[in-house]
Amino acid sequence: MKKLSVISISIVLFFCGCNEKQIKNLTGAHTSIEIDNPVSLSIEDFVIDIDTIRLETSDESIITSILNMHIMNNRFYILTNNFSSVYIFDFNGKFISKISDRGDGPNEYIRITSFEVDKINRNIIISDNFSRRIFIYDQDGSQIETIPLDFQPIVILPHPNGFLNIYSGPRDIYNIPEMENYNVHFLNSRGKFISSAIEVTTPKRIDIGSAFMADCLANGDILFQPVLSEIIYKIEGENIIPLYSFSNLSRFKFLTLKEKMNFQYVFAKENSLEEKEEQGYLLTWGGVRDLDSSVFFSFSGWKKRYYLYYSKSLNKALLIDPEEMRGNKALSDIYLNYPKAVDGNKFYISPDPGLIDIVKNKLPEGIIKMFFEKTDFDSNPILISFSIKFPGE
Repeated sequence: MKKLSVISISIVLFFCGCNEKQIKNLTGAHTSIEIDNPVSLSIEDFVIDIDTIRLETSDESIITSILNMHIMNNRFYILTNNFSSVYIFDFNGKFISKISDRGDGPNEYIRITSFEVDKINRNIIISDNFSRRIFIYDQDGSQIETIPLDFQPIVILPHPNGFLNIYSGPRDIYNIPEMENYNVHFLNSRGKFISSAIEVTTPKRIDIGSAFMADCLANGDILFQPVLSEIIYKIEGENIIPLYSFSNLSRFKFLTLKEKMNFQYVFAKENSLEEKEEQGYLLTWGGVRDLDSSVFFSFSGWKKRYYLYYSKSLNKALLIDPEEMRGNKALSDIYLNYPKAVDGNKFYISPDPGLIDIVKNKLPEGIIKMFFEKTDFDSNPILISFSIKFPGE
């Protein structure tokens, strides 16, 4: 595999037509990550440091499934699949408290649109695009503040001077042209719009959620990959810096700008997700997670998913097809679920009980098999944490 290069690049290449007043200090170098064809690895050699967690089940803490999860201060913050509550557990799975303020009152949300944790201030941020408000909670789940907005929030993230609204969805939902035509919106501490960044390059934007399109780092920085983009940006205070880009050396194809403009996230249509997958395209939905020593990217299609791991120390990348992993197939099926959360070098997954029932008798002897044999899957979802070992590290 060729050594990756670090390339200095002009702002113009990344932000054609941007208004300079809206963008601050968009300079710096970015790392070009070379994508080769998928490699064949053994799951047993790839996954290390396994742990299992049972989430306590009680009348107050019953969870049907985990939609999204964040980790802060040695706690799990879990959004349920009905978008109504956030549950808080410690690292041993013991229930602490929950946020359940659903309603139509002045300090209640109608539906949780997004939730994030502010690791600097140790707060929880919930947004609701129905009532157009942001709700701030402390780390124990007590409400601190409710902030009204002049627009529908999509994904609200913490920012040193207020908040960010991340937007990669359909057009014509904002009255402010600067918000309509850019992916990142800067808000002050009162939720008022200040400026925008990263101009949209796909005029016929697709109606796809942005909740997993950004990774908030412990130092307050944010990694963001717009829908269908081959560029990953770092939002560092007021600066937005192109951090990574992909150099495609594989058998797959990336969408051209023209193809992105005509792309449709629908079934059985021309230029759709399904069609492009069948034609051999890697599709970038913004699945980027920063690890201690690696960066993890997800490429999703209609039926296929590919994972890319980039080693920061080795300047190498590995593209993995989960269906082609060597070793125990049952282990592969468990570990290669998309992670609910990432913390340091640990991935946290929550396997579906139906999958567990299928694979548990095919697993090799070890901690996972013993855990499954002793677990009552009529209770809360389980968590499995693991780290990956990048070959050669």
